[in-house]
Amino acid sequence: MKKNLKLAVVLIITLASMNVNAQKKAAVKTSKPTTENKTAKPTKQETMDWIAGKMKENLLERYKFSSYNNGVFTFTTALNENSTCTSSIDLNKVTGISNEYSNDFYVAGKALQSTSCPDRRDWSGVYENISISGPNYNEYHIFFNFTPDQALVERLKKAFTTLVEYNSTRKGADEKF
Repeated sequence: MKKNLKLAVVLIITLASMNVNAQKKAAVKTSKPTTENKTAKPTKQETMDWIAGKMKENLLERYKFSSYNNGVFTFTTALNENSTCTSSIDLNKVTGISNEYSNDFYVAGKALQSTSCPDRRDWSGVYENISISGPNYNEYHIFFNFTPDQALVERLKKAFTTLVEYNSTRKGADEKF
């Protein structure tokens, strides 16, 4: 009986010391510095350049890319052999984005998109919304084919959200709201 009691005490002490050692090792592992890659928020220009690159890659076939300069994305479409329309999207004017829960993704801004058609004045104008992806319930202009690549659409939502933050009107020092 005495032998069993000694064996039990030795066994309990051994288990207790193993537990303490295990806790020490766990504490050592968690105290190591993490090597997370924390990247800085992209600049406004970097954000616009990335969006413009994706716009160029996904421009619908009936449109031809013309230029991109400092946030203004320009493209054309042929009406016939002798006549074209020129459209521009000014990413500097993006100040709104559709609801994050909507499957109809569009961006908005005052004079965001303009189109000039010398031979079709009724097609010329200045517009405040363009469709990016989704069913386009509001029948905004569609220039791009992003919808098939939903991972890209999600990244575009983040990029446009960042751009909206950069383009938002800031409260003046004397303004209360």
